[in-house]
Amino acid sequence: MKLRKILVVANFSKPHMESVLARLRLVAEARKIQISVRAGIDTSPLSECDFDLVVTLGGDGTLLRGACIAAELDLPIMGINLGSLGFLTAVGIDELESAFERLARDDFRVETRMRIAAQLLSPPRVQRTALNEIGLVHTEISRRTEIELFLGEQFLGSYPGDGVLIATPTGSTAYALSAGGPIIEPTLECLAVVPLAPHRLGVRSLVLPSDSVVRAVAKRSAQLLTDGDPVAVLAPGEAVHIQKAERPTRLIRLDSDFWTAVHQLSR
Repeated sequence: MKLRKILVVANFSKPHMESVLARLRLVAEARKIQISVRAGIDTSPLSECDFDLVVTLGGDGTLLRGACIAAELDLPIMGINLGSLGFLTAVGIDELESAFERLARDDFRVETRMRIAAQLLSPPRVQRTALNEIGLVHTEISRRTEIELFLGEQFLGSYPGDGVLIATPTGSTAYALSAGGPIIEPTLECLAVVPLAPHRLGVRSLVLPSDSVVRAVAKRSAQLLTDGDPVAVLAPGEAVHIQKAERPTRLIRLDSDFWTAVHQLSR
């Protein structure tokens, strides 16, 4: 991979971030790569877009923020893990220098990961995408919500309780896993519907084809989340369309193995 300029998305709440950035700058300087650093919590528009790669410094949460930017720019992304076990971050901090050597030798693979999009059906018709999941959850005020899901005109079910997640295969090992959803091999393309603490017996997870367009209608007030970030509050009767996003996340992988990570998580 020929790298001329990279965007670094960093979680500055991580300890020793400045020393990590100093190491990265030395690697970049040796390879004549320009770097531009952006805080993971920064949601302002980018002032420049001519990058070849997005690199994140942090954990999976930081990579989710960077993946949104990378998808918008149609760029691959590589996560450098500064925390514990990561399903998305491919490189440990001890491998920082060797990772760039492998990029230069094209000694890596790229996994295409499906993203998911949510669009409000009422003004201002906001649209957001996510790598893990779209969530419709209770608001702080009500502490309970009810969501009805439709596939075209077909009624899928009513989800009273804490809410419902529409997750990608990548997101199946995140919030959806904690809610009892299935583990799905992450390079597959499908949608997983996972109820959150349902107040009704017999409510179960569903797996839908990736070309499904799900209409979610709030019967009670609900907050719309993309990868855990709040987007809007839906009033009763308001709806959102949820479907496969136009652009995927192109995730750079070195030696990490999904099922090994799953086994490590279960220990």
